[in-house]
Amino acid sequence: MAMLLVGTIIGAGFASGKEILSFFGDNIPFYIAPLSGLLIFGCSVLFLALSKRIKAESLSAANSKIMGRAHVAADIFLLFNSLVVLSGMLAAMDSLFSMVLPIVPAYSIISGILCALIVAKGIKGLLGGNMILVPVLIVLIVIICCFSIGTPQFLYSFRWFYPSAVIVYVSMNMMLAGTVYMTIKDLSLRQIIMSSVLAALVIAAIMSLIIFALNTTGIKTDMPLMQIALNKNKTLFYVALAAIAACIFTSMMVAMSGLTQWLKGLIGDTKYSVILVLLAGLIFSNLGFENVVSFLYPVIGVLGAVYIGICLVYFAKIRRRERRNIGYKRSGIRSGKRTERQPNF
Repeated sequence: MAMLLVGTIIGAGFASGKEILSFFGDNIPFYIAPLSGLLIFGCSVLFLALSKRIKAESLSAANSKIMGRAHVAADIFLLFNSLVVLSGMLAAMDSLFSMVLPIVPAYSIISGILCALIVAKGIKGLLGGNMILVPVLIVLIVIICCFSIGTPQFLYSFRWFYPSAVIVYVSMNMMLAGTVYMTIKDLSLRQIIMSSVLAALVIAAIMSLIIFALNTTGIKTDMPLMQIALNKNKTLFYVALAAIAACIFTSMMVAMSGLTQWLKGLIGDTKYSVILVLLAGLIFSNLGFENVVSFLYPVIGVLGAVYIGICLVYFAKIRRRERRNIGYKRSGIRSGKRTERQPNF
């Protein structure tokens, strides 16, 4: 589960540095990374704990239990989020490899078909892809960032950073993971905590390196880490190319998986569902990578913060019911009688 979350968050925007730069600007405070990691841990535990209790077969079923009749609005938002990410990742694949050989849209079509084949195998295929790709891309990102070790152009600021930016940033990233997490039902409490801790630590560490690289170089292009690699040598540039491509693909898999699971609930066939999702993603990939990161990601982040707040309120209600149920049982044991009243779940 930890690698699934890490692979979801380390998409093209994160790994290229563009996403962090768009949300936090230059002279990024050093504590943004650990604060983001802490929030990622909390959101991960929340989604997995809810899934364990709700035991929903689909994201729509989970939203129905959490929001009642208003679940349609939540479904539309989460589907929109997944479609935006999928379209952006397909567009990013074209933009990335066009730096080497411009044969658009061949790259998005090829990567989209490969992604569809993995997603069609279900969550096991999704996890298998992440288990292979995530460790590789983490190492490559670390190598690229290490080439930026030097004197920062910006002094690390101790100024107070508006917490809303961190909340919106984390919410945006967690929405894509939530589409998969909310349908995983078989984890123990220990597995939930350990996977969430590991994912948060890995993300916070990589984010710290990227922030250091951005503050050191002051580069503000669409893909800052790619520019850093290009400024060093062609070998490093191609290493960066492979890293970003892997990041794009992991995010693409999770986005396509969430959309496929939802559509499967309507038409009842995985094969046709994944084909329709792929076609929709290719059509909307004309949005372009830069527009998705700069304009649509913040919108998703704000709406995502609202969604997470609703989930948190619902989880608090479940916990109160569980504690009340334990209280009824204990009262029955002390009195030597069976408790007649039972709480509703």
